[in-house]
Amino acid sequence: MLRILRELHKKKLISMGSIKELKILFMSALANHQLINDYFCLNLLASYGVFFGRCLSGLLLIAYYWTSILETNIRNESMYDLISFEKWFKFMFISIFSSISVVIITMTCKRVSQNVTNVIMNCYLLQSKIRYNSYEYKEIRALWTFIFENQLTFTAAGFFDVHPSILLSISASSVTYFLVLVQFN
Repeated sequence: MLRILRELHKKKLISMGSIKELKILFMSALANHQLINDYFCLNLLASYGVFFGRCLSGLLLIAYYWTSILETNIRNESMYDLISFEKWFKFMFISIFSSISVVIITMTCKRVSQNVTNVIMNCYLLQSKIRYNSYEYKEIRALWTFIFENQLTFTAAGFFDVHPSILLSISASSVTYFLVLVQFN
């Protein structure tokens, strides 16, 4: 879809074939978007839940590790608890490594939504290059309206839209729950 828009921008020539091809490409992207939202939304929601759990358990392990270091320092023991540090390090490495997929999926969903916004802007710019009363202008206007009304937004089972700020929100809420758990011991 973006390739066709780049070609239209370079040639400054708009034909009905290219507009129809752009419409067909957007319709296939819309159908794929619906399939992804229908079949993978629960998996995506579960992935965000696991991401939250990993963040919270990692913070709890950090607290456990630091309290064990403080206890060894209070007892004036010269040896640190390396076994608990090794367990914590392995857990954190596995947690971060397995959370990469959630970050990749989130960024991919953002990129697809951003590309649809770019298509809307390019359709709007293409309108200015065409005569107002022409058939091509009406077709681009109809395509622009259709794309604008049917923007591709990915959701996690309909609970929230998927975008990068979700990762920050999940991390912040895990820190909040961690602080509550530490206060109530």
